[in-house]
Amino acid sequence: MYYNIDGDVFVVISIVIYVVVKVITSIRNKSQQFNWMREIIYFLFVLYMSMVVSVTLFPLPLGDFYAVESVFRNMNVIPFRTVLLDIKQIGVAYEGDSLFMISLIARNVLGNILLLMPFGFLAPIVWKKLKSLRYTLLAGGAVSVAIEFLQLLESSLGMVGRITDIDDLIFNVLGTLVGYLIYKLFVFVVSKLNIKRLHKLVA
Repeated sequence: MYYNIDGDVFVVISIVIYVVVKVITSIRNKSQQFNWMREIIYFLFVLYMSMVVSVTLFPLPLGDFYAVESVFRNMNVIPFRTVLLDIKQIGVAYEGDSLFMISLIARNVLGNILLLMPFGFLAPIVWKKLKSLRYTLLAGGAVSVAIEFLQLLESSLGMVGRITDIDDLIFNVLGTLVGYLIYKLFVFVVSKLNIKRLHKLVA
């Protein structure tokens, strides 16, 4: 017998821990000026990251696992191999349903791009060291590698549906890049329009 820990539980626990820690630190540092706009961004970032973990690593079974598999069975290290294989299956797989296969490929590719787009936008605001493109991409890549490694670990323990694919890493980093470009556009608009409240946020 085993039990599934749902991703929603992880999100709720993460938010509760963040709020408790934030309240405690605020009480201890009463003299520190409270910036509501920045705190909202921090909260959104924590919420977003907990949702990323929830989507990519949950549900998490506790108790009996399935038979342990080879770590290489659900692993692809050849760039774009999975995408190209899926493209070749258009008109063949799912009883020749081409539209369904195309939508499946689009969801996989766009899903991985969209997954870390918010990271590319929020990370430079949350951490000043990530205001450069290079560091933001490195951070996004590190997050993606961590996700893929944990998925590999889960699949090696016999958890069904965990696949480690370098294509996911590539599209995650691409999503981070798109998010960063949106961030730069946001900074430009804030500076151009001289929006003081937001200027402090991106300064």
